[in-house]
Amino acid sequence: MRKQYFSFIFLYIFSSCLYSQTMDDNIIINCCEDSYVFKEGPGDNPIVQNTRKTEYEALRMGATVQPHMFYGEFISLDEAKAKGVLAPKAIHRHATPENVFFDDTRICYFNLSLSRQGKKAAVQFSRTFHDLRYFTRIYFPEEYFIRKKRITVTIPAALSRFRLVEKNFGPGIRCEKSVNKEGDSLFVYTLKGVPATRKEEAAPADNCLYPHLLVTGSFADVQDMYRWLNGLAEVDCTLPQAEMLTDEITAGCTDELEKIHRTYAYVQQNIRYIAFENGLAGHRPDRPAEVLRKRYGDCKGMALLLRTLLKAQGFDARMAYIGTDDIASSPDEVPTLAAINHAFCLLFHQGKRYCLDATYRYLPPEDIPQGIQGRKALVENGDSCLILTLPQQDASASTDSLNYHYRLMTDSNPPTLKGTATRVSTGEYKEYLLSLYHDTPKEKQINNTAAVQSADGEYCLEADPHEDFFHQPIDTTRRKQDYLLPWRCRIVREVTIDIPQGYAVSYLPADFHIETNQGILSCSYRAGAGYIHFRKVMEIRRKRIPLALIPAWNDALRQWKKACNEQIVIRQSTL
Repeated sequence: MRKQYFSFIFLYIFSSCLYSQTMDDNIIINCCEDSYVFKEGPGDNPIVQNTRKTEYEALRMGATVQPHMFYGEFISLDEAKAKGVLAPKAIHRHATPENVFFDDTRICYFNLSLSRQGKKAAVQFSRTFHDLRYFTRIYFPEEYFIRKKRITVTIPAALSRFRLVEKNFGPGIRCEKSVNKEGDSLFVYTLKGVPATRKEEAAPADNCLYPHLLVTGSFADVQDMYRWLNGLAEVDCTLPQAEMLTDEITAGCTDELEKIHRTYAYVQQNIRYIAFENGLAGHRPDRPAEVLRKRYGDCKGMALLLRTLLKAQGFDARMAYIGTDDIASSPDEVPTLAAINHAFCLLFHQGKRYCLDATYRYLPPEDIPQGIQGRKALVENGDSCLILTLPQQDASASTDSLNYHYRLMTDSNPPTLKGTATRVSTGEYKEYLLSLYHDTPKEKQINNTAAVQSADGEYCLEADPHEDFFHQPIDTTRRKQDYLLPWRCRIVREVTIDIPQGYAVSYLPADFHIETNQGILSCSYRAGAGYIHFRKVMEIRRKRIPLALIPAWNDALRQWKKACNEQIVIRQSTL
């Protein structure tokens, strides 16, 4: 369902050099003219004609660039040419994104040689958008530094329902708006000295970072968009031998909630999630019988199958459409398909709502995936949808708790900590661990020799199990973007060490507690009769770390790590 046809999507297989970030880099875009003209099309279906002319320049040495343009089922590529008598020919390829089973998107590109310093070369692409429901965004930056770029949008009076919503604009973008003698609205955006886009680890999505225009008007309002989406879901939902299947799934269940759990788990465990984004299939779910037969489906197909199985048992299950937290816009505020990229099944049962997203294999019905928490969902409700804001669960809903219970073995050579470990995980953390390992060991025998050092009758113990969870500092050397931590969560590590008779604690480190913009980092040390207890906690309440606050986060991590790595010292008691 995550369909995008814009040139900000960069396929690294077509890149021959790192993307530029400043004027100091070798390849730049000297100038770019990007024009979008709205026109009335056949059968009352408006179209947009897009022409882009781009000139590249090598500032220091020769290089090869690969200008490209995407097209597909609803976008025709009308022209692609490079300037010059010896200009290379255009190359056409399929451009199915990673983790997508099938996608109709194609790419046209040139291998354009800039043979020496100061060499310039230009290309031009022309294409037509034939279904403007899929024409949702116009991005401004490019994969190279832009010396100058002009984006022109022309909207005739007859198509005045189409509007442009400016997103992530900064002071460097100048806009001139006017109306010509034919009554066409003209929007001219001028940019100068624009840094290139950059793909960085754990960065927010492009629509949350880069300046762009949202295009609205294909739908009158959010209800109109819902009716279109819901109409696509009106496929044949007949399941062969449905009663026999549901009886098999719920065999032995003693109440309705157990039936819900079983049915949800059946789809989670038996249907493999694979995105399918071929044209309308980017929004139209496959028939439940086909998903069941093939044993795979995208989010829409899995949601519709789950809805069908639950409705067959008499439950009030409905389709729901939503934009995940990768989407900056809300569908009720900006009725465009750019605000919707996911679907799930919403169940109403005994006064409660259950967000059943079968693309998560191990989440129980009571949990809500973090990607849709706090987001607005369009919920199937006849001709007019319900617009529901999903609950925002606190960080503790996703908890990973690891508890070690050691005995200090002073008679072994070398001295060691020997004991067991128990791990309990919930929410997104449980989903992550089970997806990686399929099963998490509940208990195992462990030995930790490295945590014990002995000298002159003293034992220095390192209680911290050194689990790596987000505690590596973020490299800021060349970073230009905010950083996204994986989840809002609560991570707890506890260590209990039983000490031998005749020994006592001679040094116990101080506790540590710090609150950051992201949450809490703490650790504590306790000594009791015959034991020592260490506990450290990381609670992430906000995933996004603004670029300016990354140094403060790194500093907090270093302080926390130092406090957790303090050694406990024990020695034999003297009577």
